[in-house]
Amino acid sequence: MSDRLILLGDDGAQLNADVETHEQGLILHSRSGRDRNRDYGAALKMMLSRFDHAQIAYRIYLDSRPVQGIDVAERELSFDRALPIAARFREIVREMNKDGPSNGALRRLLIETPGTGPARLREVVEGRSNIVRLAASELRKVQPSHIHNAVQKLLGGGDAPNFAASRDYDALTGTGIPLAPKKVFGLALEEALGIEAHPRHFSAGWGQICFELLEEAGLWIVPKKEGVARAKPSQIEIKAELADLVPTDEERSWIEGNPKIASHLRRERHPGLAKKKRAHFIAEHGRLFCEDCKLDPAERYGPEAASACIEVHHHTTHVANMQPGHKTTMEDLKCLCANCHRVLHRKLALGLTAPL
Repeated sequence: MSDRLILLGDDGAQLNADVETHEQGLILHSRSGRDRNRDYGAALKMMLSRFDHAQIAYRIYLDSRPVQGIDVAERELSFDRALPIAARFREIVREMNKDGPSNGALRRLLIETPGTGPARLREVVEGRSNIVRLAASELRKVQPSHIHNAVQKLLGGGDAPNFAASRDYDALTGTGIPLAPKKVFGLALEEALGIEAHPRHFSAGWGQICFELLEEAGLWIVPKKEGVARAKPSQIEIKAELADLVPTDEERSWIEGNPKIASHLRRERHPGLAKKKRAHFIAEHGRLFCEDCKLDPAERYGPEAASACIEVHHHTTHVANMQPGHKTTMEDLKCLCANCHRVLHRKLALGLTAPL
């Protein structure tokens, strides 16, 4: 099964050339008309250069429709591989036109690459091996306006052809329309930096700048398996609560079922509040332990691990019920091991009363 390739020049610009995979290598489609494959010559020269650099062996056959009934071995083009690229290209053009009335027609070619697998061939030809991940400072140049423009382009029927459809997550608009997060961010990145964006320029997922900026711009990221059915109004209302929160997949399912827990999680994870509670607890009890199951992590895992095992939980006044201006006291908080904390969060998500 054939697949179109996207050819990028050394400057990152995409070439107007129709190249597709073939079971034997590649097909370079003919140049004709004012705009059809206008970069045919540049594309062929670039492929020859990249084959040389990657030490990929190749043969070239004329593959235009009138000769496709002839045995492929009789259609091989002869040229000197030791010549510079420009001279090699001229020989190939002369060879493809030697039996025809034209001297300069750029015809369809079959480029055979024996011994080179399709993945490696694609990487070399598309020039993607030269694409490096952008620095965080560059990614953060994407503003909400860039993301909004990207959303409008996709909603209007446009596409980000360098990016595949999303497999794991959807970026939901305010009306619940699912979009591929990397397509949205890729288009936004192109506008922000004036480049052609590619998947290798950035990562997507929880804790990544891509998702952080998409949610700050008002999109709602949900696991793909949840689908549009999860796009309820309550989700849209709590997007702002998640701007500085990176929940686990399970916590996101809780949030989608009960938006109050978004505020609860965000407040609990305030680093200053948790640090202050742990210090207060140690001053009172001399060590950290779980107030529910009495687990003493210092005994089991050593004193260095105690702080990592004990988490802080709001238990007297749930964050969702706090009035404006509420000031959290140390009595509002509870030190729990991760297991007990998880159980109480599940009860909160299910609307059950957590024991004090």
